[in-house]
Amino acid sequence: MMERRNFIKAALATGLLYGTGSLPSVSRIAQAGFAPVNRRILVNVMLAGGPDFRHLFPPAYNANSASFGYRYWEARARSHDISSSSASAWQDRWTNDYFPVSGGGTTFGILRNCGWLKRMYDQGNVAIIANAIGSSSRDHDHSISILDQGNRAYLANATEGSGWGGRLAKAAGGNAVALTKTPRRFCYGPHPTNPQLYDNANMISAADMRNVGLYQTDPDSNPTYTRARLVRSLSNYYRAKRAEVPRGSTFGRIVEHERRLRQFEQPINNRLATLPIPSGIADLYSGGVLNSGSFGTQIRNLYDALACNDVLNMRTASLEYNGWDSHKGQRNMIEPKLSDMFGDGKALDTLYQNLPGDAQANTVIVIAGEFGRQLKANGDNGTDHGRGNYMLIIGQPVSGGVYGNMFPTSEIAKLTGNSPDIDGRTHIDRHFGAVCDWVQPGSGGVVFPARATSDIEPGVSFGALMSG
Repeated sequence: MMERRNFIKAALATGLLYGTGSLPSVSRIAQAGFAPVNRRILVNVMLAGGPDFRHLFPPAYNANSASFGYRYWEARARSHDISSSSASAWQDRWTNDYFPVSGGGTTFGILRNCGWLKRMYDQGNVAIIANAIGSSSRDHDHSISILDQGNRAYLANATEGSGWGGRLAKAAGGNAVALTKTPRRFCYGPHPTNPQLYDNANMISAADMRNVGLYQTDPDSNPTYTRARLVRSLSNYYRAKRAEVPRGSTFGRIVEHERRLRQFEQPINNRLATLPIPSGIADLYSGGVLNSGSFGTQIRNLYDALACNDVLNMRTASLEYNGWDSHKGQRNMIEPKLSDMFGDGKALDTLYQNLPGDAQANTVIVIAGEFGRQLKANGDNGTDHGRGNYMLIIGQPVSGGVYGNMFPTSEIAKLTGNSPDIDGRTHIDRHFGAVCDWVQPGSGGVVFPARATSDIEPGVSFGALMSG
């Protein structure tokens, strides 16, 4: 039997725990089915571990031994699991496993198992930010915190601070919705008086959109069933306490939180009851389509959250796909993950197939990891921690293409040294700040206060990054 105190703890921890934000009136939520998406929404996907996007977007093979397209394949052959001394193997790898595309004055490849990404790029809906950098550190935890917070001054031993998604949601007058098992700091909102702290009044944690809120009594359940009796008992208990305790007291706030959760969950449950999970999305987490069922569940959560965007007052959302630290066997390690995200019939393709037109038109996805990988493969057929990397911004409102020099010739000379990095030339403040301005005009400088003085690669401008 579940003890009463543990049941209370579990009930309050289910679903919308961390904050209920600026909740709309229940009476305003009437329509069934997928709600219109008439507000601009940013979806952030964190790839923790340091994804090697140079593996996803390599230069075209070139037989000239002095060219970037030759020296790259020579230096990176091991991480592609091919011979480091066979130019014909490099050429075959390029020809057989990559779609050739053009952008930024160069030809590069997109992995053939990432067909959805290729189509989106061809449609002009993918911006590749070259030489992007958030952290100059090669430490995972420190760099992840910098990326989540959007704060390059974040110290390694600091423990507080808001996230850039929480700041953007606040600036846009809405909520940040965490669709991960545990909310990322990206969603943490700004403290009203202390910029070193955070306030989660505008963050909603929804690890399972189909099971949000508190336990409810099933009218058809056995009245002697322990859980049903506990649910009835708790509901009556909190209802009675609302009339007895001062609302501003410590216990009064708990009682009020319980009331707001019960009030808030009902329109979500009603909405989703009229909206069956599309079979393709269900297969992402229960049909073996993806290597990561967890990411499939997050895609379903995102679909549901967009369907309930009016109830949630959602302006930003957070997802994650972890495990990109490819020190060994990189090809076999990261290519299934890349396929999970970008492949035909996989996560993002299936999501888009099931989104109505207005949701596609008003949703932008940003994808990044905390740092990149080094220019040369290591002896274990992988790559070690680097600094600069590529970052992606995807969606119909995006003016796609390449922003920055994907393959600076200055990197060739670095290949003779130890632990060479991609140079970080453009700080995250610049391109993410531009997306913030699209979500809420004028918010980029608020979300990223150091944007005006942050680095940007010469010749690059993000003034026209967002077309919508």
